[in-house]
This record gives sequence, C-alpha cells and structure tokens, in this order.
Amino acid sequence: MKNTLTVHYHSRSGNYFDFSIWQWLEGQIGQDAYFTRFDSFGIVGTINYESDYFQGQVCLMVKNANWSVKTPDFKVNRHPGKFRNEVWIVQGDDMVYYSRQAAIASHHYSHRSPHAYDMALNAKRFDKEWGFQGWLGFSYQPEATAFRLWAPTAERVDLVLFGSTAAKSSVKTVLPMKRGNVRTPENHQTNTHGLWTVEVEGDLNYQAYKYRIHYRKSSFKDTRDPYSIATTANGRRSVVVAPEDRQPEGFEVKHGKDATWRLDNPNKAVITEMHIRDFSVSETSGVRQENRGKFLGAFEEGTKNLYGDKTTFDYIKDLGVNYVQLQPIFDHHQTFDDEGNYLYNWGYDPENFNVPEASFSSNPHAPTARITELKQLIQAYHDAGIGVIMDVVYNHTYSSYNSAFQLTVPDYYYRMNPDGSFQNGSGVGNETASEKEMFRKYMIDSVLYWVNEYNIDGFRFDLMGLHDVETMNAIRKALDDIDPRILIYGEGWDMGTGLMPEDKAKKANAFQMPGIGFFNDDTRDAIKGAEVYGDFKSGLVSGAPTEEKVAKGMLGSDELNVYLAPNQVLNYVEAHDNYNLNDLLLELNPEDNQETHIKRVELATSLGILMQGMSFIELGQEFLRTKLFATGDDGLLTFADKERAMNSYNAPDAVNQVNWNHVTLYKPTINFVKELIRLKTKEEAFSFESYEDIRKNVYVESAEYGSGVVVVNINSTQKRYKLIFNASGKNLKIDMTPNQKYDIILSNVKRFHKLSDDFENLTVSVFELRK
Repeated sequence: MKNTLTVHYHSRSGNYFDFSIWQWLEGQIGQDAYFTRFDSFGIVGTINYESDYFQGQVCLMVKNANWSVKTPDFKVNRHPGKFRNEVWIVQGDDMVYYSRQAAIASHHYSHRSPHAYDMALNAKRFDKEWGFQGWLGFSYQPEATAFRLWAPTAERVDLVLFGSTAAKSSVKTVLPMKRGNVRTPENHQTNTHGLWTVEVEGDLNYQAYKYRIHYRKSSFKDTRDPYSIATTANGRRSVVVAPEDRQPEGFEVKHGKDATWRLDNPNKAVITEMHIRDFSVSETSGVRQENRGKFLGAFEEGTKNLYGDKTTFDYIKDLGVNYVQLQPIFDHHQTFDDEGNYLYNWGYDPENFNVPEASFSSNPHAPTARITELKQLIQAYHDAGIGVIMDVVYNHTYSSYNSAFQLTVPDYYYRMNPDGSFQNGSGVGNETASEKEMFRKYMIDSVLYWVNEYNIDGFRFDLMGLHDVETMNAIRKALDDIDPRILIYGEGWDMGTGLMPEDKAKKANAFQMPGIGFFNDDTRDAIKGAEVYGDFKSGLVSGAPTEEKVAKGMLGSDELNVYLAPNQVLNYVEAHDNYNLNDLLLELNPEDNQETHIKRVELATSLGILMQGMSFIELGQEFLRTKLFATGDDGLLTFADKERAMNSYNAPDAVNQVNWNHVTLYKPTINFVKELIRLKTKEEAFSFESYEDIRKNVYVESAEYGSGVVVVNINSTQKRYKLIFNASGKNLKIDMTPNQKYDIILSNVKRFHKLSDDFENLTVSVFELRK
C-alpha cells in the first residue's frame, strides 16, 4: 500500500526556499520527500509511505536543507476510509491540523481568520449568525421546482443537473444558485444570508441533481443533497420525485384517533425486532424467490415452511405483538463481492437518512421502487393492527469526509477536536453534533418526514446517549404535536466526551426526558447474564444471585435508575447485538440437555415480557433462533464461529437469516410466548402507567439473595395474580394458601396440576387468584 499523505505547510514569513519533508515510519529510517507546488495556504507535497498494509500512523517533520529550521516531530493519524489523507502544518505551531479551517484559525498563521473554525469550536456564535429555520431540499411543482441548500461557508454554489437517473449519466446543465441577502440573527425564520436558492422552470420530475460547493478559487466538491428523499441506485446523486409518484395504491397516512393500531398505553407494547433481509432471505421462509430479503418479502402472505406451518408476515400476525421494529431501512453504505452481489450489512452505516435502502427494493435503479414498496409494507402491517418502528442512526455517518454534511458545510455537522480531527464517541470514526442548531433541525425534520410521508409509528435511536437532552426533548415535542402515541426509545449508553454529562441523552438522565424510553440493560443482565466482546457473566436463570435486581424490575425498575414513569423502561433479554439468548445460555450452561435449555430460555423470556414497562424481543427469540453457524470439521463450532455470532453485523446470510423451520421444531415454546404476549398486551396487571399504581398493586413476596426464586403478587381492578419464577436449581414447594381458589393462567411446567405445589426448576407459573 502507498499510504498516501498530502502535506500543506505555511511559513509565517512567507519564505519557502529549500524546505522539504522528512518522513518515516515508527522504528524505521527516515528519508527526504519534497514539496511540489504552491496553494493559497503555502507549499504542498504529496508523499507515500510504502508498506505491505495500511498504516494508521505515520511520522514527519518539515525542515530546511541544513536542518537549522525545523518543526517538531509529528505523528500523523491516517483515516482508513480515505484514500488520500491531508494535514496542515503552520510554522511555529506545535499542532498538526487535519482541517484547513482549523489551521487558518491558528495564532501562528500569517493571515489568520479567527472565526474560520467557529463552526466546530464556537458553534453557538456560528449558529446565532447563520442559523436558518425554513424548509430545505426541493419543492416540486409541475411548472417549476425550487431548490434550497444551507451552506454559509461556501463562496459559490451551483446546481448540477444530469441527463437521467442512471448512476453514470453525464451532466446536462450547471446553474448558479443565489445566496440570500437577509441577515437577521435574531430571527432565523428569515435569516437567509447562509442560504442558496434557485428555481428551475419546467417539469423536473425524476430529475437527478447534485450541488457543486465552491470553497475557494479553483476549489470545489460535488455533493448530493443532505435533504435527499430519492437517489440514484448508488445513492450518490439526488433525484426529484413528484408526490403522486411516491404514493402506492391503498397507502394512507393516519394519526391520532385514526391510527387505531397505536397504543394509548405504551406499557402494553410488545415490540419484535426484525431485519428486512434476515426476515425472508432463507428458503425456509416460503417467500417467493424474487421477494426474499426485500421489502416485498416482509409482507408476502400465505408463506409456509417445509412442514406447512405459517412463516414471515402471517406468523407475525399470529404471534400477537403490536409493533415491529425494523433494523435500518434508510439508505446505508453497501459493499459488493467480485460478482457485483450485495455483501451483508446490518445498515448502521448511514448515507442518506431520508431515503429507503436500495438493496431491499425489487429494482434499485428505479428511484421510486424502494419508496413505494416500503410504504406498501407499512400499510400491510397497519392493516394487520401492527405499528412499525424505525431504527434510526443519526449519531454518525458512514464517512467522515464525503458525507453530504461534510461536503456541504465542512466541520460543522460533527463534533470536532481543536486539531481539526473528528471526535469518535460512536467508535466508527465520527459523531454528529446534535446540539448544533442545524443538525438538531435536521434530526427533527428527518423524523417528521418519516412520520408524515411514511406513517412511521416510533423511533429506536441508535447510541442515543451521543445525542443531547435538549434535542431529544425537541423531537419528542414535535412528535407530540402530531400524535403523542408515537414511541421514542433508544440506547442510553454513556458514550463520547463531546457533551457535558448532564447534557447527554443517556439512561442516567432519563428524569430529564419524559416520554422517551431506554433499553433496560440492568434487568437484561440480571435475568440472562451478558456477553460483551467475549466476556461472559451469568444471570438469574443461570444461577447468579441477582434476585434483588429482578424484583426491582418487576416493580418498574425505578429503584435501578431515575425513571419518571414505566413507559421510559424497555425490558428485553435479546436484541440484534451480542449473542442471541439461545446462544448465550448454551455457552453459560453447556451441560444442559435440550429440555432444560428450553426451560431456561422460556424463563428468561417470561421475565423480560412480564416486567412493568414496555417489552421488546428479537424475532426468533421465541423459537430459539441461533447465529452459531458451524464451519469446522465434522460440523464443529470454531472459535471464529462463536466470535461471529457475538457481532454478526457483517456475517453472511447463513449466520443471520431466520430459520423458519424452527417454528415447527419449537411450537410449544412459541405457544408459551404467545400467552406471555397476550398477558402483557391485554391485562392491566402487567402494564400499569404510573409508579404510584405499581406501588399500590404490585408486591414482591419473595426475592431472597441466592434463593433463585422470585414470587410476585399483582392486583388489578378485576383480577389478582401470583407469579412464581423458579431458578433455584431444584423443584420448589410453595404454599399456595389453603382454601385459596385459583386458576393456572400460564406455566411452562410440563407436568403441572392443581393438586401439587411442586414447582419445577427453571419454570414460571402465573396464577389468577379468585376474589
């Protein structure tokens, strides 16, 4: 690999005679390299660090011929996603800069522009001057289309129109855009001096376009529209599409009382998580070949597995859940094999936030196919009484350097370091800056677009702890104005350093965010244990003494975190990340026979569903879905197979696809989980709306440390329940109270009868006590 690096050097005195670059790799001998040209910053040299592999860090210094003038030794970090990395060095400044804007704000730069890097380090000042609160994107009419782009740091912007929507179509025309001339920092509705506009006459339906952003003389880059709602197949060009061409037959947007599938009480929610490709790509799905792994395959009816049992959409309808959560369905980065086939990707690599993913459509080259087919899917689920929740990933973008955000307003939309590098709280190279006015606006606009255009019923925020509290509350308010029953929840992990602790939308700050839910990892780990990067620990169902945490979960978890109401608690024991429940319990309890293992899965699932708050399962959890795909000799699992199952975001279909034959193999467990779901969604006792009601009506009778037993009594307005969870390692005798009349509502005790008080190990039993 060449490991290319472009070096820009600025001399405060303007003397560039006899300067060169001394370059080396750690532990190796250095060599001279040379500057080859001038630019407006100073002199420029492009150098290579020849190596057999990618070099994440290289070393250099700038010096004159006799070494009498030299910079400090610089260790330069290289970004793996960028072919040619660039750095800027200012004589007298001991910092190497990764952004020109950061470099020219240096006190040692001779033509210093003190506000050049305000968009990164002094964003409040920048926002006050340049913020804009009107519509952005395009506005289509058959006779003319208006375009608007917010790009305050650009010197000039052109609208580039292409001959067709083909990915490699040639340029048809380039039209200059006009900068707004109204400066009203006190009123961002009219503050247009950072806005570029143009209106193009004629019918521009299906017109592909880009923006050309001119930064300086002879310096420009082309970008797709950050507000794209349709694109070419590769996502690199935006496309204008008329509203009528985005509407499939029978699709309706409904909110409020008309959206009958939405819940008045979110604590009755049972959400199942699914991935469009995983859902139907297996031949066991029974979905037609051409629809497998596509939007169309997610609502195909009449599908059956090898044994004639219902699969896919028909199965979901029978399961009883009231929401499906779709893993990322927006346009995300794709890689291809040598034959041009899509390689697997979960979708957490955002490219175009407001555009559906092309690989899920029947025709990626038709800009409207993915739009209409996704809407057909949503309508089918709504007609079945099931809401659709969207997994959104606003916390980062796939690329730091060629995203529409960075190309349009460099260094603004991300959290940046003083040296011009990107902060990386997401762990994937960058993190967006939700606290800045225009990215906050973007997040709100995007969420509202999905609700108003696609009738989405809720949002799961990936790495929500990277966003700020104020933005999340603003999103909640914007959705409340449409329908307060639209759900918001997310991963409230504490990540990144770009925000003050009290400003992060993390679980510990739940008390600041009413109406926003958080994945409850406290009870998740207490119930099933955990696997994080290969580190395992046990939970209650594997013998760990976590009775107290489980008991507090049964009471709504407000003693585990600062929740305001139960609807902020999302209880779960399995999601797409890490080992599936089935696989984790196999690892923690390798001595289990099949019957014991199934009971362990059922017990963990029952605790996750019956706790107060909202409930969440991964599709297939109820039929022992596994990602352990053996590649070793004689069908043995290798260490690599296990590692892949722990984090299968890029694993092949053989690992991630749903095996629908399990529907037949584990029918008793499915029926058991269906009854759990019925209790959660239909019975008041399992979905109280306030902690006051929980304290009045839910009583933990027993949860002794190390006992493995949790017993809970629940009163509702019409019924009384006793719940017995036994993970003690032995059969259990519990006095059901003499002369107490009761009905067995639910149990996974295979041989249970009313004349016995013998409760098997690894079982849950729910009794209705007659008043």
